[in-house]
Amino acid sequence: MIIHCSSCGKRYKLSGDRFEGRDKLTIRCPNCKELIEVSKDDATAVESTAAGADGPAPTKKIKKPERTFSEGEASTAGLDMPEGKRISLAVLQGPEAGRIIVFDKPLMTIGRANADIVLNDSEISRKHAQIEIKGTAVTLRDLKSTNGTYVNEQRITTSLLENQTEFRVGATTMMLIMTDDEE
Repeated sequence: MIIHCSSCGKRYKLSGDRFEGRDKLTIRCPNCKELIEVSKDDATAVESTAAGADGPAPTKKIKKPERTFSEGEASTAGLDMPEGKRISLAVLQGPEAGRIIVFDKPLMTIGRANADIVLNDSEISRKHAQIEIKGTAVTLRDLKSTNGTYVNEQRITTSLLENQTEFRVGATTMMLIMTDDEE
């Protein structure tokens, strides 16, 4: 069956077996992240109109819940990139040694999957740590990872990083580099 996001207009194929034991499903649009509510009745109507392509599938947009942040997680409120500076990470040791990652936003997650900085390191959690930038203040925060985040070989939950500070996530050692922006 085809579902339609009423917010961004994208259409997605949805397997009918996802309704197993349920009358309604709530799905997050992969494009705009809006929540879409689809009922079993809508699904049968969608399947019959999909062949005839009468238009978009009937879906209901539901209000997003207010975003709350758990311990070890931060919002981007108050975060900003420093003017005239470029912030990057250099991978010093580990499977991706030599890689340079340039920051393009003030909040970046590091992990094995579904992160802003994805590292091919089996010792890293899916969402392992995050780096928050507020002007020239850079904070490294562990996201309750299995193997921990280390600065100076001390396990941390939160630590301020200075230029050329080294830290380790899993088997990967990285260095924060802050330089003047060259435009």
